[in-house]
Amino acid sequence: MSKETFRFEIGKIECTAVSDGTFTYAPPIFPPPAILLFANAPTEPLEQALVEHNLQPEQWVEWTSPYICLVVNTGDHLVLVDTGAGDLAPTTGKLLQNLKAGGIAPVDIDTVILTHGHRKNVLDFTNPARY
Repeated sequence: MSKETFRFEIGKIECTAVSDGTFTYAPPIFPPPAILLFANAPTEPLEQALVEHNLQPEQWVEWTSPYICLVVNTGDHLVLVDTGAGDLAPTTGKLLQNLKAGGIAPVDIDTVILTHGHRKNVLDFTNPARY
């Protein structure tokens, strides 16, 4: 087990959250977090909620997002949910090394579920020899 993984169980199912790294969203490429994360929120209630959580919208200029993938061991299958951010930034693309550090052999994963798309396919599971 590494510090980049976290194991927990739900009933008889063993789950492992595995970090692919982090990415910081900031101007000029991205709008400030309040705008990026809450684009459709009415301004006044949003500002009030942020202040209640000790966030000053004008000072909150960047947001660092973790990229966490989930490995689900059903006993019959080893399922990877999401594949991380790949080479999005120097701080991402750590999934394979963190799987291995967490005692999970990528070649043992037999099912991959993508909950959403990223800019390109991050991992190629068609070539087990690569892992």
